[in-house]
Amino acid sequence: MSKIWSPKAWIIEIKVSLTYSTVIRPEPAVIAELLRAAQLNRPLDDLERIGRMYAASNLVVTAWSDQRLAGILRGWTDGAFDGYVCDLAVHPDFQNQGVGRALLHAALANRPEVQFVLRASRIARDYYEHIGWKKIENGWFLPRQV
Repeated sequence: MSKIWSPKAWIIEIKVSLTYSTVIRPEPAVIAELLRAAQLNRPLDDLERIGRMYAASNLVVTAWSDQRLAGILRGWTDGAFDGYVCDLAVHPDFQNQGVGRALLHAALANRPEVQFVLRASRIARDYYEHIGWKKIENGWFLPRQV
């Protein structure tokens, strides 16, 4: 814990210890709550769909502060050549503390042959470059019908 003085008040900064897991899958309601707080555009009112999204993903990393979900990464990889990061969400209470970087590190660890891609949300589009990701210009997507 560190104390920082400002002209109006003392600001107390508390560094929280987090636990990261690749085996714990939160319930869809818990995931939706985090995605909502992190302002990710997902079908947050359709918990059955959120459940299917995470059940079908072979790469899920979570960050926990005790029993509270602090961050989550969801993706897919073939483990040999390609990978895709679908969601990277960190609760605002834990942002700017390296949680997103740690989630990415845990997901990409021990996969040196895999090239990962992602679509950044509007609020995070400038985040990835400063942690070593390269912008790509040759991508395409087919919009959802629903």
